Amino acid sequence: MKTITTILLVLSILFLNAQEKFSLGVQVEGIYSTPQNQGLFPAQIDKDFGGGVGMYYSHQIWKSFSANTGLNYRYVQYNKFDKNVGYPIGYPTLDGFKYNQNYLVLPVNLRKSFLNEKLFIETGMELARILGRDKKDPQTELLWKIGAGSKIGKLSYSLNYTWGSKEQFDVLRLEPDFRVVIYKSRILQFKVSYPLWQK
Repeated sequence: MKTITTILLVLSILFLNAQEKFSLGVQVEGIYSTPQNQGLFPAQIDKDFGGGVGMYYSHQIWKSFSANTGLNYRYVQYNKFDKNVGYPIGYPTLDGFKYNQNYLVLPVNLRKSFLNEKLFIETGMELARILGRDKKDPQTELLWKIGAGSKIGKLSYSLNYTWGSKEQFDVLRLEPDFRVVIYKSRILQFKVSYPLWQK
């Protein structure tokens, strides 16, 4: 929490001293989620794909540096057959399930541009709030992000890696037999953005 507060405070100060150049636009993402399963007894979820869409706001804060934020919707569905290795005798040996995740994501990034904004690197964080799963703990996940990208005309695209350091716990079902997942998030993200309004 102290880290989040510090980052938001620094960005607020930078925005107050920002130049006039900013843009507002749309962005879409494709993700490849590779969750790091924790322990043996929880259900094991595999790698899978997802996507998202949202709006972004970018403001130049100093020369080739800009601060970016926005609001995105993200969806991932895991299809998995769990072999239940290590469960007591009498439990099913093969159990198929679908695990859907719907997130509202608030990204906060710093970007450094090169070669007249043709290339850039960025780093920051995402606050991802899960929707419709009241048993997930925590409900809001902090993800760290680093990546690089390029700009062609007005179109920007980037490849990013995001990860979480805290274990995520969720209940898949209570009956007929109890199923939980425990994991740490690992996501490879390909993002494309386009400005709708610039100044």
